[in-house]
Amino acid sequence: MARDGTVGFWDGSPDREPHPTGRDSWAALKAMETGPRRAVLDHALTGMFGVSLDTSTDTNDEGRVTLGGETIVTLRKPTNAFLAQNQLGFLRTYADLRGDRLSEIVMQTGDIQSFFALVGYMAPDATKWTLALNQAIYRLCTMIEQPLKHAFDVARPIAMTAKVQPIIQTPGHGSWPSGHATESFASATLLTRLFYNRAFDPVQQIADGNELYRHAERIAMNRTVAGVHFPTDSMAGAVLGVTLAEALVRLLDGETEVKARTFHGDAYAGDFTLKALTDALAGDTIIETTSVTLTADIIPAWLRRMWADAKEEW
Repeated sequence: MARDGTVGFWDGSPDREPHPTGRDSWAALKAMETGPRRAVLDHALTGMFGVSLDTSTDTNDEGRVTLGGETIVTLRKPTNAFLAQNQLGFLRTYADLRGDRLSEIVMQTGDIQSFFALVGYMAPDATKWTLALNQAIYRLCTMIEQPLKHAFDVARPIAMTAKVQPIIQTPGHGSWPSGHATESFASATLLTRLFYNRAFDPVQQIADGNELYRHAERIAMNRTVAGVHFPTDSMAGAVLGVTLAEALVRLLDGETEVKARTFHGDAYAGDFTLKALTDALAGDTIIETTSVTLTADIIPAWLRRMWADAKEEW
């Protein structure tokens, strides 16, 4: 009724031209609402990455993550018996930290980005595209880690002993790899490229213990403190998160050679710390590192423009 009262008679003819017309893909994306823009971004990223498994019938001993059809991460899972023998002892030790870490642990069940925002100022107006890409990394990790958790079907600590008594609800999916470790180390890798004015070398910056990676380490370790993850879960997640984010960043920067890593979780009995991750990355027994070559054209033009604007925010 409001239209009839303000417009009067209209014969259906146009009286203005759409503005602007003929926009490029980046301009069109920037004009979209947040939800649809996220859908376009997620479609692009999940179209680039994939999960490759040996069987859809039984549990898998090995799972692979692909980028542009090339394998960049291979994870070989531990058995439940291996975890019970070699990893449960760490949960007893880490439980002593529960009183100190409880508030962090509770917050990190639903929010890990805020901990990285302690290192570099992030706000919707000032760092719009950094936030868009960082949040897309979290969603991409979920799309990758959950099929792997399902395929590996590794038991949680509470399934091995009633004495662990986690201080938060144990998630209702497999333990290996850790989603929190995957997401936090992927985010730390992406933000390392943006926050710091230095050459992008995740392995070196993990060894140096930059602030972002120290937060990622603490977020991952807190899941063991809470009693819901083994240290090896975090090691697997860290390898997965670093490798997928490093590959994406290098492609966005115009590079075509990226690192590919294999984590021998079936043989790793140790703890998870940045030092342990550094030592494993430096060798070739626990983590094997090779390289694969990809084509630059798997990155959409509008995503390169988003990346350029994200870099300008820093």
